[in-house]
Amino acid sequence: MTRPLRFLFVAYRWGDDLTGGAEIHHRRLGRDLLELGHDVEVWTTTGHDIEPVAHWAVQWHDGHKPGTRDENGVRVRRFPAKRTGRATLALGAKLLQRRVERWNERELDLRALLERAKWLSGLGPVHPFRGWHHPEVAGDRVERWSMKRSSLLVGITAGGGVLRIEGSAAHATAVTVGTTRFDVSGDFELKVDVSNQTETTELPIVVQKPFRPAQDHRTLGIRVRRIAWRPSNDGAEFTCDLWRDHRAIGRATGDEWPAALLRSMESLHSRWGVLFDFLRGPRSPALKRALRNPPPGFDFVVAANLPWSIVPMVAKHCPLPLIAMPLWHVEDDYYYWRHYAAALKKAKLVLANTPYAAERFYGPMGIHARFVGPGVVPPQDDGTSAEVDGSGTKEFVVLSVCRKSPEKRYDTVAEAVGRLRGEGRAVRFVLIGPDADGRPLPDHVDYRGRVGDAELGEAYRTCDAFALMSETESFGMVLAEAWMRGKPVIANRLCGPAASLVREGIDGLLAADAGELARRIAELMDDRELARRMGEAGRAKAMEEYTQRAATERLLAALHELEA
Repeated sequence: MTRPLRFLFVAYRWGDDLTGGAEIHHRRLGRDLLELGHDVEVWTTTGHDIEPVAHWAVQWHDGHKPGTRDENGVRVRRFPAKRTGRATLALGAKLLQRRVERWNERELDLRALLERAKWLSGLGPVHPFRGWHHPEVAGDRVERWSMKRSSLLVGITAGGGVLRIEGSAAHATAVTVGTTRFDVSGDFELKVDVSNQTETTELPIVVQKPFRPAQDHRTLGIRVRRIAWRPSNDGAEFTCDLWRDHRAIGRATGDEWPAALLRSMESLHSRWGVLFDFLRGPRSPALKRALRNPPPGFDFVVAANLPWSIVPMVAKHCPLPLIAMPLWHVEDDYYYWRHYAAALKKAKLVLANTPYAAERFYGPMGIHARFVGPGVVPPQDDGTSAEVDGSGTKEFVVLSVCRKSPEKRYDTVAEAVGRLRGEGRAVRFVLIGPDADGRPLPDHVDYRGRVGDAELGEAYRTCDAFALMSETESFGMVLAEAWMRGKPVIANRLCGPAASLVREGIDGLLAADAGELARRIAELMDDRELARRMGEAGRAKAMEEYTQRAATERLLAALHELEA
């Protein structure tokens, strides 16, 4: 652009102390535009911290006072966030959960996943499939509540076996697994003989729910603590991973999964998506009123992100041309609401984090999207790595930087490193990131929690490889940060956006499960020169494509094309 532009950035929260990738991306873009001579003003809410109330609902807590002030050269105007009562949030979450249950049961066609699930041996033979509430941590174990109709994906094809389900019921009730009925109350253990199993099947679990209109909707199902499978030939028992469900299978089937979600999204009325936004908040009627009549002189409004109400609110109420930064996690069904798609179609430009998202998600929806990507700040030093011990005797350090929550699959990295240590390998796993799930970690994991920039930079510099096994990402900013330190990376091949960044064998490797990840780490341990070459190739790519300045220039080039 030949003249300075004025941008109005709108976000649900803003602050230098926020560490989420979406917040960092939005903030860095605004500051880089300022450095290039453009004008940026931020409108946001007073909301800062969130407290979960139910699966669909969160309670917001203020972290700032309303008003306008300068923050590191950026003019930030905060509007008061309206607080919603916990009882209202809980009731709304219950209504939405019931609707989504019916949506999953009737509209989301998962038959193709069943057909393709036979080759998913890396994910294990048995999975919670559909009709399950999200996992919960109870002490040192994981639990899941069933819905009225739930199911398991059973993939054993050789001789069947015995399925064992351990759990508890809040009320005396009847549970039917397949065709076998059980009467349960309190703690129970169910054994189901499926010796006639010959192919991948969806095994239904039906709970006779009591009529308790004021009861927590989860407790009307059964609480499952363990699902185990023992084959008929008396082989080793397999314990099901309760973190996984139909979404993990869907991601593993590749591009069919986002396409299936796009199709099913049209069947869920927009009013349910509006309720979803209400339950997540933060709500700010004052911000909405201000958006209807912004001061003159702004060229564009830049709104981020989903799944929150900001982008739909700006698209509906603000007259300025909209640049949307949805930061959509393509494989995560949490983002698939019809009103989000409608809002993005109104945008002048949608900023896609990866070419993968622009081509395979936004394109089929008829949304005008361009790959811009988040910008990563290069290290303050020269970005060189710690000296490599070419003898291979040095302890090999694998680093992950992510929120400690189940979808990030840090436990897969821990399991892979544990396997290698069991083989006598000198390898260590360092994990950095806030503790979101409270699960205990094996002794061989060096967990450091949230750290400062200096310690984080030192961890990148001294590690030997970086692993991100997250199942859902909009980009994978930490991959670029590791590359800028000259480190080879290993990403989850089942996470399309992150995997699409890696040129396998050139600047990194891909893995789908703990076994494959262990083999990939071993490859790098056994060939330190290969690891060095991959790290250097990744550094060259990241410094050219993934710096903040490169992302900002791609945005300005896209705006120049629109103007032309």
